[in-house]
Amino acid sequence: MRKYLIFSILITALVSVACENTIKYEYDLNDGEMTILGQLSTADTTHTIFLSMSYPDRIDSLPGATVECFVNGSRTLARPIPACYREETDWMTGEISLVPNHLPYTKYEFEAILKPGDKVRIEATKGQMDVWTEVVIPQPITLIAIDTVTLVKSSVYQSFGETETYEQEYVEFTVRLSDAKGTDSYYSMDPKISTVIKLSSENEEDFSTISRGPSEVSYETFHDLILEDGYSSGMGDMFEDLVPVNYTRCFSDKMFRDSEAAVRLYIPTYYFRSYPYEYYNIASKIVVDKTFHLSVKSFDRDFYNYLRAINNMQCYGYEVSPIIEPTMLPSNITGGMGIVSVASESGMDITFPTEVYHR
Repeated sequence: MRKYLIFSILITALVSVACENTIKYEYDLNDGEMTILGQLSTADTTHTIFLSMSYPDRIDSLPGATVECFVNGSRTLARPIPACYREETDWMTGEISLVPNHLPYTKYEFEAILKPGDKVRIEATKGQMDVWTEVVIPQPITLIAIDTVTLVKSSVYQSFGETETYEQEYVEFTVRLSDAKGTDSYYSMDPKISTVIKLSSENEEDFSTISRGPSEVSYETFHDLILEDGYSSGMGDMFEDLVPVNYTRCFSDKMFRDSEAAVRLYIPTYYFRSYPYEYYNIASKIVVDKTFHLSVKSFDRDFYNYLRAINNMQCYGYEVSPIIEPTMLPSNITGGMGIVSVASESGMDITFPTEVYHR
């Protein structure tokens, strides 16, 4: 009994001491880290790197740095992009002056042709700061075909505890994919639509052409397991608070590794319809052509982890800038923080039937 009493007193004392030990976290608001952000692609020849100084309470631009890119050891020097200016009017004198926009980053651009398998190294230096990252461009996915384009209707939106009914037409795209062989792969889908409008008189002697896009469009997956990265829950489900919605649209090949798969995405029909009433007073004939562009980007696991972390922040309302130091987001930068990815892209286009309108 006495041993038990002594043991109880000892445990109580230890718990009391543990509860009273408070660690105070202090940080220097001027102690920052260089941050690099960049999403490069094999589809581009001009590439942009964003450089910042990240502090616990703010993000500042970082002009005057040296940014170099090495593609398989071949060096290219990035050029700084001057800040944009805006007009500002003095309310007392009425004088108009140009004032630089204050941005939390400085842009640097360089020219390079990037291919799958290339080793890309980005280095940034300023004063005593020296940061770098190295990425190997992954192999792209193969787009075999977009088999069907079908009008479908979604008539029920289900939320927890109630059911709200509405009708929305979608265009259903069934996309057949072939995974890059022999490696874990990570992807995202990027659909866009471009529009070409031709305006002419009845005799078609005079005409003008207006081009718009390509513009990004939103899409639904309706619980496609691959595009939802293995989850069957989505927005409106009763498990919405437990399983995050895939806002960033990234997915892995874990369900179709080294094989083929078919995925379905749904785009609202209003993206494909034209309402050219604004041109009725200047043209008697209006011809509209729309082209659907589907690009699938392939990137490495570091960038996939970064997107998933961003996705979770969006799902659970984490309202802190993802590049303010200190951060819990994944980083592939040595000597600093941030993320640089180089994606290989595969693409396919679908041209929709021409629409003709007469005044």
